[in-house]
Amino acid sequence: MFKEIKGVLPVILMPYDDAFNVHEEDFIRQAEHLIEVGCDGFVIGQVSELLRLTTHERFRIAELSVEAAKGRCITVMSTGGESIKSAVEFSKQAESVGIDALLVMHPSIMALQDDEMFRYFAQVIEAVDIPVIIHHAKSLAKRPLSIEVQAQLLHQYGAEKVLFKPESSPTPPRLSQLRDATDGQAQIFEGDGGMMLLDCYKRGLKGSIPATETAEIMITMWDLLQKEETEKARQLGHGISYLMCQMMNSIDCYAAIAKHFLKQRGLITNTHVRPPIDYKVDPESLREAEQTYNHLLQLANQLKAE
Repeated sequence: MFKEIKGVLPVILMPYDDAFNVHEEDFIRQAEHLIEVGCDGFVIGQVSELLRLTTHERFRIAELSVEAAKGRCITVMSTGGESIKSAVEFSKQAESVGIDALLVMHPSIMALQDDEMFRYFAQVIEAVDIPVIIHHAKSLAKRPLSIEVQAQLLHQYGAEKVLFKPESSPTPPRLSQLRDATDGQAQIFEGDGGMMLLDCYKRGLKGSIPATETAEIMITMWDLLQKEETEKARQLGHGISYLMCQMMNSIDCYAAIAKHFLKQRGLITNTHVRPPIDYKVDPESLREAEQTYNHLLQLANQLKAE
């Protein structure tokens, strides 16, 4: 029997100290914040700067996630690798320390054909006894993950074991294609920071995977959609789409702006992004993003209180 993975599951932004070591106290502070504001759990994903962590750090972060959750929420660890062997090793370690589900991204340095893509995911799925969320990361994929491969994985291993976080553009119609190819069985998570949540929700979603800084906004929006208060949800949805346009230019861009917001709110000590980085914050762009973000936080609080 698998633990049900659902709801709003934000990605933790990896905090560092001044020596660029993982700041464990700030990590726990983010996890506590997410639990306190009502998230169903949290995720370690690509925007956690996962690819910049050492193997030892990845193993420790899996342990730290379980320690921080204390059984109060769902924990999801990204365990993809550039080889089947590394992905299986990361996945088995995460399962062994008590992680509830895995978020498994395809290799990012090569364009795999469908048969090799299926083989990669299948061997990870078979190596563990917890749910696996198949992750297509549009910013890192050399080739889109086909609907056929995703449907084949679900049909072979079951809808409780195999879940999906598709980001291949355009996301909403491809979500519908996956839903239809699996006869409505696919459990799908929106993964564009809420940018397309309004459209995707109508097509059938199990949850959303944003990031820590927008947790309250996304929880309010998700709750409004579940209560069928669509017009209220639109007030947040249009603003979050604009905010994501400002932030999602690269992983480094997102991390820099999101960490600025988190530091302002006292959730992390500093805004370090582990180098080398491809983005430096433009003060004018940051000011506009900050105004949008603060407006959305205020609006979410107002709508929640109504």
